[in-house]
Amino acid sequence: LVYIRLVQELLHRGKSVMLLVPEIALTPQMMARFTAYFGDEVALLHSGLRLTERYDQFKRIRRGEARIVLGTRSAVFAPLRDIGLIVMDEEQEHTYKSDQNPKYHARDVARFRCAQEKALLLLASATPSLESFRKAEEGKYTLIALRHRFGNAHLPAVRIVDMRGEAQRGQTAPLGQELVTELKRVREEGNQAVLFLNRRGYSTQLVCRSCGLAVTCPACSVAMNYHTLRGGYDRGELVCHWCGARRPVPETCPSCGSPHLMRMGFGTQRIQQELERELPGVRVMRMDADTTGTKSAYFDMLTSFRNHGADILLGTQMVTKGHDFPDVTLVGVLLADMSLYVDDYRAAERTFSLLTQVIGRAGRADKPGLAVIQTMNPDNDVLKLACAQDYETFYAREVRL
Repeated sequence: LVYIRLVQELLHRGKSVMLLVPEIALTPQMMARFTAYFGDEVALLHSGLRLTERYDQFKRIRRGEARIVLGTRSAVFAPLRDIGLIVMDEEQEHTYKSDQNPKYHARDVARFRCAQEKALLLLASATPSLESFRKAEEGKYTLIALRHRFGNAHLPAVRIVDMRGEAQRGQTAPLGQELVTELKRVREEGNQAVLFLNRRGYSTQLVCRSCGLAVTCPACSVAMNYHTLRGGYDRGELVCHWCGARRPVPETCPSCGSPHLMRMGFGTQRIQQELERELPGVRVMRMDADTTGTKSAYFDMLTSFRNHGADILLGTQMVTKGHDFPDVTLVGVLLADMSLYVDDYRAAERTFSLLTQVIGRAGRADKPGLAVIQTMNPDNDVLKLACAQDYETFYAREVRL
């Protein structure tokens, strides 16, 4: 609504507007909202469109028929004239950075275009990137804080579940008993749930069941990945994806000396099977790169879920941000600490952002929400701060790094 009010004001002044979102999955919802207000003035640009469709939209924008451009990162190059405003929704998302040629960051291009056109750049996020928040702190950007949720919505209650206890009891299933119990309750009440498993859940680390820490590279301090050798899954070695170091799989945990090491890592497909086994008759909708191959897949799945076509929406990052489902009262996060162990110095920042976003999917209407966070490392500061939605403390801790 803030964006819509701004767009109305700028169109009234005779200016054009650009609105960028981090993922194609968010464009159908945003497009529906904006066309309801502005009709044919809105053009859509993203890589999921056919080449002819993109060319048609490009021509409409160049002729001045569409004064609002909505799209993903590549839309920042749209041939708009008289730009008065560029909005970047979820500005901290790494998807705004292109790793293919031409390599660019949409935020930098947007800033450059706004400087040329003397336009306003609005960077919006519940968890701003550290560099943007730093600029706001220094007075280079203006900081506007929204402290309350819209309408009657309240932040959901959050429970951190220590999965080490389950592992020590011999329970190695990815779904903990507490989460299964809550899923059954939500289903009986006729509400819905969102389950999130980080997309890197396929890469397997070696984690200690006793202390909860992953085996890290001695040189780089990032978690090493388990790679199989020829001759079967049980024969393998540890490889650092940062420096390339290799080492044999240790017999005991380098941190605490415990012999209880386990390989950690499973994907959404396995979780779907587990759900169908634990909750017979449950309708699970899986949203990941495998199931969203067609152009209309995102829109069809999200519309179907909103209309109660499924009880549980299970997915990767696609399900964490921007969606507004009034009947979702439970969010479950599996392997919450998996993204802490990736080989990137922004790992903590991304984990904090993802968890904050996905927790916010529950309890968005009048119904109270609950988030269940499963982790092997419940004392981790990043997880605790994300559950408390305490960005300022996280920023102060992380900006020193």
